[in-house]
Amino acid sequence: MSKLLNVALLSSLLLSGVTSLQAQSTKGVFLGIQYAGSSVSVESAANDLEFGGGFGLHAGLGLNDTFSVLANFDRSVLTGSKSTDVKLTQYDALLRMNLFPGASSPLRVFVTGGATARTANSGRDFEGIAPTGGAGAHLFVTRKIAVNASALWTFGKLTQAGQVTATQNGQFESTGTRVQAGVSLYLLGGK
Repeated sequence: MSKLLNVALLSSLLLSGVTSLQAQSTKGVFLGIQYAGSSVSVESAANDLEFGGGFGLHAGLGLNDTFSVLANFDRSVLTGSKSTDVKLTQYDALLRMNLFPGASSPLRVFVTGGATARTANSGRDFEGIAPTGGAGAHLFVTRKIAVNASALWTFGKLTQAGQVTATQNGQFESTGTRVQAGVSLYLLGGK
């Protein structure tokens, strides 16, 4: 929770120093850092993995003012059964599409989709690659800096690592939920 508070404070400081928000192009290379909160619901499991926080990094390329490709990394610590900590690591390859209000606004509302490779480690290790989708918004506070927030959902199987055959005991249907709040630096973009 303190990491979320730190991101919120950083975002407030950035916003307080801005006298007027200006429209900004999303074309070009961007890098960023984010707070990442995650949870995982597992079908037919005795206990789900409760919400936990962590951090993430992202890098992307804005192809134009509508589409961007994005690589994302998140690591969160969730609470499993018997208060056991579980490290959830997720790598995303995503396509982001800005929906509105458009290039003439500093605000961009977007949808995103792609694939996520994830691992969960605590005694028994699990892994899997699954589809991911979500939505979010980012707001340019300067010509090069945007604050952003998003929610992502990952659907699919988590497989017990080292499982040679796909048996019912080794695969679990799961839904992962993530919230992210962070900052992006647009290196080569700008009007």
